[in-house]
Amino acid sequence: MRTTSLSKIPPIGLSFWILKVLATTLGDLSGDFLSVTLHLGYSLALAAAVLAMLVLLVANIRSRRLRPLHFWALMVAISAVGAEISDTLSRGSGWGTAFTGLVLFAGLFATLLSWGICRGLPALGFIADRRDEVWFWAAALLGNSLGSVLGDWLGDRWGLGFAATSALYAALLALLWWGRHTTRIDRRLLFWAAFVPSRFPF
Repeated sequence: MRTTSLSKIPPIGLSFWILKVLATTLGDLSGDFLSVTLHLGYSLALAAAVLAMLVLLVANIRSRRLRPLHFWALMVAISAVGAEISDTLSRGSGWGTAFTGLVLFAGLFATLLSWGICRGLPALGFIADRRDEVWFWAAALLGNSLGSVLGDWLGDRWGLGFAATSALYAALLALLWWGRHTTRIDRRLLFWAAFVPSRFPF
């Protein structure tokens, strides 16, 4: 039976979202450092980020309890991989930001749907089973990738720039926070809806 005491996900509150924004920003900068500053290119940078992500993912899943440093280090690595995936697909492969965004949205939707069908989408305080952890991190990877490419689409394609795009993301998060406290929308869906724009396009 799933119990909150065994949850491998930190409590979802203000501190979680602040750390999530910081972790994803650091991950994005790490991805740019690998691909641009070190001149590895998108493919090699993606391979390096994936290797780091897999090492941290195995360590996190093998742990029997929540280890916050492991969790947030993995979130940074997931974010770096997400940034490289969005860049590789939208720029390296020539898909463009709009089509890449649609593909990643479909992937995130399919992941959450299949998670719900196969396992029953758990409340976040009950993610302790290793299979649920794998589903969670798969959705996190796609959510961060989607947040990255949407930031590029709004900032570059529509010319909003980093400041305006970040302001729009903040407004979306505020709207979702309002929905959490004033509506009966499933909290799990609100979490994943907020997960994408909490990947600020710095």
